[in-house]
This record gives sequence, C-alpha cells and structure tokens, in this order.
Amino acid sequence: MKYAALILSTSLILGACASDAPFNPRSVYPTDPWVKGYTNEDDCIGGEQLAAVRFDMPTYPRSAFRDGQQGWVIVRLDVDADGLTQNVAVERAVPSDRFSRSAIKAVKAWEFRPPANGGLKDCRILLRYRLGAVSLGS
Repeated sequence: MKYAALILSTSLILGACASDAPFNPRSVYPTDPWVKGYTNEDDCIGGEQLAAVRFDMPTYPRSAFRDGQQGWVIVRLDVDADGLTQNVAVERAVPSDRFSRSAIKAVKAWEFRPPANGGLKDCRILLRYRLGAVSLGS
C-alpha cells in the first residue's frame, strides 16, 4: 500500500511539472543591446565569420517560462582550429543570471566549420529569450 501511494504521489508531482500551458509574459522584453558596443574591432560578431555545423538553440528555463520572464544574453566565445567552442562565457545578461546557464550549456555544444585562419577569438552572439522561445539576435 505504501508503494502505491508513493507511485501515485510521484506521478501527480511529475504530471504537474509537464504542462502544455501557453507562455504568459509577465515581464516586458528588455530592449536588445547593441552587441558591437561590447566588442573591439578585431573581434568576430555572431554570424559574420561563423558557419555552424551543429547548432542547437538553448532551452527556455522552466522557471523563467513559468514566471513569464523574458530577457537576453550576450555570449562570448572562441572557436578553435577544429571548429569547437572554447572559453564560453556570458558577457552580459538581462535579467542577470536568469538565462545564463541554458545559454552557456547550449553554446558549449555548438560546432562550426573550422575557421580559415585557424581560429576565432572573442566572438559574441546575442540570444533572445522572448515569448517562451529562444532566437538569435543580430
């Protein structure tokens, strides 16, 4: 009987976590930053020098989705001679730290066509967390 109660309570808890509820924005999407304002002239910006081979977008954090939170993250990364990401870090995020973990996790797994010059340093990419979805900024 104890096991049946445990199984029932576990399934109810897990069922509550899985929801098809639509995204309900409770925060205004913050104005996109001017990404080039964070760079030096030798840095690479987004897709200008990057050709993606494997490029899965980050997941929208469940807690942010549930809270209706929106925001953006500027991710800084290097691309090595094999096209793998290195030194992935958050340059700036609004709101601070709400979307950073999902952004870093996704970007670390990205792969690019090996750069012609043997590698790229200080690339910056804007990830928008808006209306329950994640997209690339420009």
